[in-house]
Amino acid sequence: MDDSKHLAANKLEEQITGTFHVFLLLGQSNMAGFPKAQDSDKEKNPRVLVLGFDDNPKLNREANKWDVACPPLHEAWAGAVGVGDWFGKTMAKRYPDDDIIGLVPCALSGQKIETFMKSTTDSKYEWIVERCKMAQVKGGIIEGILFHQGESNNGDPTWPGKVGTLVKDLKKDLNLGDIPVLVGELLYSGGCAGHNVLVNQLPGIIKNCHLISAKDLLVDPSDTEWNLHFSHDSMVTLGKRYAEKMIEVLGL
Repeated sequence: MDDSKHLAANKLEEQITGTFHVFLLLGQSNMAGFPKAQDSDKEKNPRVLVLGFDDNPKLNREANKWDVACPPLHEAWAGAVGVGDWFGKTMAKRYPDDDIIGLVPCALSGQKIETFMKSTTDSKYEWIVERCKMAQVKGGIIEGILFHQGESNNGDPTWPGKVGTLVKDLKKDLNLGDIPVLVGELLYSGGCAGHNVLVNQLPGIIKNCHLISAKDLLVDPSDTEWNLHFSHDSMVTLGKRYAEKMIEVLGL
């Protein structure tokens, strides 16, 4: 990273003063994003930041460094728009102009819930905790968890309990209290539609947990192999639905 980039990064981090509202993005490919980002998704709001998921030379973004949010928030190679993009844009409208929003993307495409859990084989739990602590060190207050996962655990009756354990561990280890957890339904079409019976159990298992509906949302036409990813417009709608529910729950 050259000197000009160092200066830009330092200037950006200096913005993180006052109230720094942070949200964790957790799940698999529908959280990370599948449809390609369009020009309409790429308009930046300097008050919405993202903690770099990986190195993205095209965006001059570095892993574990703060940057102004714009897609892709997750894997650089995917170039996708995900839940967090329009969640962040929508939330920014409801906070005071001096406040900053921080997104911590930790979704991993194609992964079962066990990958995210504490003390499991090949667990990514400590990686998630470490990234959240990077936000807390900067004065960030983690105010909510956005969760969308389940396709890789389709129909597993033990899945709701495992999600509950994951959330309980994160809240304890990060000292989060009972912050809201928003869980999204899977597409109503395709082979994973039946998993929504289990998704709908989560608000009864997790404190302050709220369901995000996938009603009327459509599969991406390019997803001919899996038939489980949201289309571009549906992804935009889904991100806005997460934001609308978070605004309601936080009383903004």
